Amino acid sequence: MSVSAPGSISIPWAPRRGGVLGTVLAGLAVAAACVVLGWMLLLPVVAQSRFSAATGADLRLQGLMGDPFAGRVTVTGWTLRADPSPGSALLALGGAAELIAPGWRAAWTAETAVPLVIESLDLHLAEARLAPDAQGRWPLLAALAALGLPYEAGGRIGSDVAPLRIVRLRLTVNTVVVRDAATGREVARPIAWSGEFRDLDHARPVVAALLAAARRD
Repeated sequence: MSVSAPGSISIPWAPRRGGVLGTVLAGLAVAAACVVLGWMLLLPVVAQSRFSAATGADLRLQGLMGDPFAGRVTVTGWTLRADPSPGSALLALGGAAELIAPGWRAAWTAETAVPLVIESLDLHLAEARLAPDAQGRWPLLAALAALGLPYEAGGRIGSDVAPLRIVRLRLTVNTVVVRDAATGREVARPIAWSGEFRDLDHARPVVAALLAAARRD
């Protein structure tokens, strides 16, 4: 039983403003956590599927974390093969990588191809295959072109994608697999190479640097 002063009205059941606000904020925090969790669970599957659909190559991500609001993605390890079939040729094997692309949502949701600008990409390659296959094709370069990063400046890209531009690429490569001119066989060249590139809209400068490092070693 409550006692009120004369002329006042007591409402014992009236909610406190702070309590309601705390409940709302807690609900929003839970909802945001669910959204982020769903994003983290679905992102690897969607990324692998879209990559394979665009390139025909098979991408497997070991671990992936993403911040959809900042456009930041971190990968702990990944493997790229020429196609999903068993025993397919290894094109690249990577370690930790971080990508920042604040404008990813426009490119992701657009009905037509929208250019994607990657502001920053830190990439570690344990191994990269820079050699033609039995048909004379360069599958790793073909996969990059299918994503919008051709080998030549202004070169051909995938039919359903827009050109890709990387503002800053920091790259570390342990080993490059190349074709030996004397024997015609593929050989692995340990190069332990690292470098930085700016405003990339084609892959030629990167490929040239890696092949030059392989020849020196």
